[in-house]
Amino acid sequence: MINLIWFFMIFIGIITSFLYNPIDFSTIIAQSAESTVKLCISLLGIMAIWSGIMKLCEKSGLIKIFYAVLKLPMKILFPKLEYKNERALYYIVMNLASNMLGLSNAATPFGIKAMEELQRINTNKDTASDYMVKFIIINSACIQLIPATVISIRANLGATSPSSIVIPTIITSAITLIIALVLEKVFRRWFI
Repeated sequence: MINLIWFFMIFIGIITSFLYNPIDFSTIIAQSAESTVKLCISLLGIMAIWSGIMKLCEKSGLIKIFYAVLKLPMKILFPKLEYKNERALYYIVMNLASNMLGLSNAATPFGIKAMEELQRINTNKDTASDYMVKFIIINSACIQLIPATVISIRANLGATSPSSIVIPTIITSAITLIIALVLEKVFRRWFI
């Protein structure tokens, strides 16, 4: 159903734009395609660098420091998980460390591995476990310490101070995470 809604929205937008001014429509499409390709290529470089840095951090043992720092809060958020599946907890910490550094693309493989490990201990395979739901919430509303992707996009688009968003991002993402965790507790009581 959602695919049909998106299709009609895009289709109606294209037809309306084309009927309104076909010359501008073609020019805008060409310019948008060109700027999109340029942006994607510049982001590929940034993502490759940060993914490599995360791999180096993992190989050098720096990730173990992240793991040691984040393990206590994760034990509180995911009680008894380390006894059920410590690899799941490790992948969750890796995912959150990557997200905190603003490396969402580098965090994705760790998130997938974490969900696979959480599925192994899930007693009801057709339904997301409480651990899975909480991980999705924390992953989606993770605190951003260094929003590297956004900073690189702002720099590529010519912002005069691309890193000026760091403090507002930390504050906003921290508030979002707190609200998300509170709502998770509230909804769990109402619906379970």
